[in-house]
Amino acid sequence: MQAIVEPKTQKLTQDSVRDFVMQFYRWADDNTPLVRFLPHIEDDFHMVWTNTCEFRGQEGFEEFWRNLTSNTFDRQHNVEDLEVTIDGDTAEANFLIHQFAKAWRPPLAHAMQEENFTKFRLTFRVSEKTGNLVIIEYLMMGVRFPEGSIIVVPDFAFKNPFWNMGPFLWAPEGAEPPAAHS
Repeated sequence: MQAIVEPKTQKLTQDSVRDFVMQFYRWADDNTPLVRFLPHIEDDFHMVWTNTCEFRGQEGFEEFWRNLTSNTFDRQHNVEDLEVTIDGDTAEANFLIHQFAKAWRPPLAHAMQEENFTKFRLTFRVSEKTGNLVIIEYLMMGVRFPEGSIIVVPDFAFKNPFWNMGPFLWAPEGAEPPAAHS
């Protein structure tokens, strides 16, 4: 893997945000150690999966990452429909992730396949402390699990040792859920 060299101060541009989103999900696919993500997460970080599943700050991101990596493996995130807008000193990225992953818990004989289409909205700024591009808000805007996929409901993903099977669709009130893909 090629080493990532980050400048001391990143610029907040559509290209820098787009590149960071793509890099972030490559790190997730590679099961990159948590310490690689932390320079991009500060105390005011807020991640919302559903109205009852939220994470805050670096400690919250650590909890999220520990739980995610203990429940799924061989993750593959395909970023689609990435749109970035800049508004002063913040940027917003809206996109769809088509994810494939495997999940296994004993006593299952084999891993089960997870597939989902998830809409996200991430908000960024440049950190005053580090000069790094940081995520300040990470919102899940809807998810669809196709037929044949296990359903990893965020509220239960870290507690429930059993999964249901798709199809399944969720979006917060007033949001448009992910469209079906062929």
